[in-house]
Amino acid sequence: MVTTHSIVKRLGYEYGYLPVLRHSKVHQITTQHENKGTHQDFVQLDPNSSFQFPEIKGPAVISNMWFTIAPFYRKGKLGVLKTLWRALRYKKLDSLSQVFIKIYFDDESSPSVKAPFGDFFGLNFGTYQHHYSKYIGMTCGGYVCTCPMPFKQKCRIEIENTNTKYPVTHFYGAITYTTLPQWDNNLGYFHARYRKERTKEGLPYTVIQATGKGHYIGCNLSIVNASRFKQFINRFYLEGDGNVYVDGEETPSLSYTGTEDYFMGGWYYIKGKFWTPTHGMTSKGFTYKIIRKAKTCQYRFHFPDAINFQKSIKFTINHGEKNQVPTINQSVAYWYQTEPHNDFFDLHEEIV
Repeated sequence: MVTTHSIVKRLGYEYGYLPVLRHSKVHQITTQHENKGTHQDFVQLDPNSSFQFPEIKGPAVISNMWFTIAPFYRKGKLGVLKTLWRALRYKKLDSLSQVFIKIYFDDESSPSVKAPFGDFFGLNFGTYQHHYSKYIGMTCGGYVCTCPMPFKQKCRIEIENTNTKYPVTHFYGAITYTTLPQWDNNLGYFHARYRKERTKEGLPYTVIQATGKGHYIGCNLSIVNASRFKQFINRFYLEGDGNVYVDGEETPSLSYTGTEDYFMGGWYYIKGKFWTPTHGMTSKGFTYKIIRKAKTCQYRFHFPDAINFQKSIKFTINHGEKNQVPTINQSVAYWYQTEPHNDFFDLHEEIV
């Protein structure tokens, strides 16, 4: 029997579900608190310290996370002027590279989500750039994630300042979630993990290596040409193919024809920066230490083409056609899977 409800749903995934009334309760946790009798909307992240949001009880699903963050605060006349300049300009923020977001579901000892703040929201290099994809973005000073994050028992969200000298005086956040009447064992847990590596000649860069059952939904990747002499074409590292290996296969299920091709661009990103709901290139420029070296930052979400795996997945990307171009790569991979997750990212988070 065809119902009115089912006909409305057929109008489209998002559009068709908007009129369907729901009975679940929506909740929120934020950085708001009372400090010495005064209401404050923000918290301070002291050097080498963490802030923990109130624990969320499950079963529930996080539907929206919003944050904003100030640059590191420096004392002294020059330090205060530097802090003020960075806050007003809001472009180069070292706090984006040294403040981490970590999310633990249920009784995990290893976080399902761990990444520098800027990297998690789509741009590496410690730089703010307005952009917005279907799930993650930076919007006029805000940082937004709409990836659904279901969990069965509990969720703990931690913001960690790893800098040992400077505080972040103003950090704001609001996390919206919905309680679930029961848990569905077919739900996967959201994961987002960061790694950084100085690539090795002849070996590809690994974006994700995971075991379990789930689906890979995308990544963001920044690349800097690390060579002072092997320039050839400055962005020749973009000749590197991307290969996806599913469930232990030796021949990849998917093999993309180049780096910018995987991120749905072309001709070395010939028309410059762009962002769409599922793919984009948020930074294209140079670093100027002794000699200029090309750099790019790009993202891709597999919607509606998520890559399923039953046992394992590995996604590697070459730096040059034969992995011959020295680069420094850093990335955040996004995926869903059953728990437990393996320790690949814990062992290979940062190798430079």
